Amino acid sequence: MKITLISTATYPSDQGIRTISSVLKNAGYIVKIIFLPFSEDYKKLYTAKILAQVIKLSTGSSLIGINSFASTAPRAVQVINSLKKLDIPIVWGGIHATISPEECIKHSDIVCVGEGEGAVLDLAKAIEHSKDYSRISNLWLRSNDKIVKNPVRNLIDDLDSLPPVDYD
Repeated sequence: MKITLISTATYPSDQGIRTISSVLKNAGYIVKIIFLPFSEDYKKLYTAKILAQVIKLSTGSSLIGINSFASTAPRAVQVINSLKKLDIPIVWGGIHATISPEECIKHSDIVCVGEGEGAVLDLAKAIEHSKDYSRISNLWLRSNDKIVKNPVRNLIDDLDSLPPVDYD
């Protein structure tokens, strides 16, 4: 199963998305990471050409993950809106999703609150096996007019249990 992860971080060294990629690759998933670094003038948004490239690179995925900081959240919204036509589940995670899930759930059907390594892996497995993912810890889901706010799982105590970050 192919998964695309997208970072709107200003700097391309996004450690969180690289760790999630490693966790997913360790589980046998094919993962592509797209970094969208851009000017620190946060009023600037991506061009139509860049969004078309993101759509092309994401086509064929079974799951799309996107992360952002608060400063790059408008860009994440722009990317999410452009990807909705692919009809692929999109999960919004990262620092902004954790501190402002109420805002993020307005734009994405799935929001990851807190650490995403276990939640995104559980989500990928559920999608791969066509199982219900509405009860996965750390995920908020929007279904029609209802928002499901699942509990947050415990933090990962043993960071050495995580695979090395993905720099492929």
